[in-house]
Amino acid sequence: MEKLLLSENVKRFMDYAVDTLKSMDGAPSHDEQEKAEVLNRISMLKDYLNDVEQSYIENSPGDRSEPVDPGYIAEVGHS
Repeated sequence: MEKLLLSENVKRFMDYAVDTLKSMDGAPSHDEQEKAEVLNRISMLKDYLNDVEQSYIENSPGDRSEPVDPGYIAEVGHS
């Protein structure tokens, strides 16, 4: 499956979140099937949010330099 752009992941999450909120209307009178459907949608929202998080991480600048070994710093006298 092709990776979505960050904006596409956010849009998918937001659209699904709005639909999920609509499915919650009338919650006090939901039967077991309706409750299960809403809970399933919430679970899927969590997956979509994880996709948004991962997409953000992949598209944001990060420290790409190699960390300096603390043992090396101690050896050269800069501890």
